Amino acid sequence: MTEVRPREAASASLWERDEEITAVEQAIDTLCADRSSSGSLLVVRGEAGLGKTALLAEIRRVAERRNCTVWSARGGETLRSVPFNVVRQLLQPALVSLMPEEAREYLGDWYDIAGPALGITEPGERQADPQGVCDGLVAGVRRLARRDWPLVLLIDDAHWADQETLRWLAAF
Repeated sequence: MTEVRPREAASASLWERDEEITAVEQAIDTLCADRSSSGSLLVVRGEAGLGKTALLAEIRRVAERRNCTVWSARGGETLRSVPFNVVRQLLQPALVSLMPEEAREYLGDWYDIAGPALGITEPGERQADPQGVCDGLVAGVRRLARRDWPLVLLIDDAHWADQETLRWLAAF
């Protein structure tokens, strides 16, 4: 049986966003209801100035009220050339708080190749293969998501994300 909750009042700064907030609440409830779920993607699109950042802030509030772990990052026009910049913003805080051996456990065999992209280990002598780094970061976030379930990732200004981050997002 599905539990029906009364709709929560949205932040006072959001006007005429009932449909979007309802979709967010349903998506987060679905995520929280099934630990075996592989997750889903909810995209917020719109022209500049329509309140997408305010809506993301409301998504954070809804997720936190449901005891979700929330990681966030922001794309930036001046950082588009920095590989995995947005992924690093998302994952680095969770990994830096771990002991090195714990971080190694979450990244597994990918530690030596993905660790430098996250700034948690020094780069090796040769340039890492971007696809290998991406694969390692996918594996790492899946392990971290099991630890920090339910996990919600928020990316503001994703249109300014670097190509490697976009490739990483497409893997989900």
